[in-house]
Amino acid sequence: VVRGRSGRRVLTTEFVRGMTLDEAAARAEDLRRRWAETLWRFVFKGTLVGRMFNADPHPGNYLLREDGGITFLDFGCVQQIPEGNHARAKALHLAALDRDEGRFREAARALLESRPGTHEDSAVAYTRSCFEPLFVSPYRVTRPYVAGLVTGMRDIGKAAFKRGSNATALPAGMVFMNRLQFGFYSVLARLDAAVDYHAVERSFLG
Repeated sequence: VVRGRSGRRVLTTEFVRGMTLDEAAARAEDLRRRWAETLWRFVFKGTLVGRMFNADPHPGNYLLREDGGITFLDFGCVQQIPEGNHARAKALHLAALDRDEGRFREAARALLESRPGTHEDSAVAYTRSCFEPLFVSPYRVTRPYVAGLVTGMRDIGKAAFKRGSNATALPAGMVFMNRLQFGFYSVLARLDAAVDYHAVERSFLG
């Protein structure tokens, strides 16, 4: 709301402009890298520091700008992360940042709330594959990598179903987070840039 020349208050709307993901994918890699860094910071600072996450990482909700920034739209599906899950997720990320494989496995078991056995081993190994961008720097998230994560999640689900009640399925919140990650990683794959995600996350997580 602004005040016009006559002194009357009038409503004005400023349109937000930016590139679509398809347009951005055709730009130079240095710019695509900056967008990928912004996306990683937006998603994981929101979850690990703010304890909130946006569960609708649809590329239509991103307007990518020439300065490397991004305008994010549509916050209709934002949820707060329960304190216990937040602490476990943060411990998992910190272990990945320290590249401590043993601590990472223990943190994954705690987050998965799993029982020892073949199913737990598969779930922990799958979780480790999801964190490859933090263990290897720089890392290029590719479409085959994302497709592999989707296949891995499906295989774990099939194996749990075959074992029946003797297997511990992933907690509902973990399944939801994986769906978020699939969508988010798919966006990064379309940007197709080598990024030091480890350094980006260190900048806000310590």
